[in-house]
Amino acid sequence: MILCSLILLVRQADAQTNYYLSPVKVDSMVSVSLPKDVVKYDTLGQKTLSGNGTYGSMLVIKVANPKSKPVKNESGLDEVFNNYINNLQKSLPDADVLNPHDTVIGKLKARDFILQVDSGSGVQSRHIALVYTKDVTYTFEYLYDDYRKELADGEAKAFFGSIKVSDDLTTASQYIIVSPGFFTPLIQLIMAALILAIIIGVIVILRRKPEFG
Repeated sequence: MILCSLILLVRQADAQTNYYLSPVKVDSMVSVSLPKDVVKYDTLGQKTLSGNGTYGSMLVIKVANPKSKPVKNESGLDEVFNNYINNLQKSLPDADVLNPHDTVIGKLKARDFILQVDSGSGVQSRHIALVYTKDVTYTFEYLYDDYRKELADGEAKAFFGSIKVSDDLTTASQYIIVSPGFFTPLIQLIMAALILAIIIGVIVILRRKPEFG
């Protein structure tokens, strides 16, 4: 009986550490761990997965990006993140954005922040990790009541820490990367002109050199 009790305690502790989350594929490139009773919706251009955890609820949204101008560099990617947060604030004017910062998920740059709002029945927080690629945008959210923050922290870390992305997704999947050659075309042109000028100068000097005989 003592042995059985110890085994049950170990299993319960292990389950609590994992918060009863199981890996789920968002697509062939991205996966995340969610509660077993996950609900999936797949409509035109958007896929949604949601589930209720022990201390908060989890939501994953995958949206196809509009065919517009591609993001050219890292500054452009920052602009995409900032526009997302600004639009979110416009839709929820009473919400506060807390601790926005960049993070890394796999080889991708992501934006992490908390959106906090008082619904009238208490403060609620939405911890959000935003991942942008040229083709699609992934949003990972963990919603919890603020008074349960200490309890929810562990479950939130388990959720966000379980996000896995394929090694094929790199910063080149987020914005255009121009390979910085040793010499740019302009520098190459200038150097070619200088070399040509030196050659012409040497020829002129040799021709003007007096011959002694």
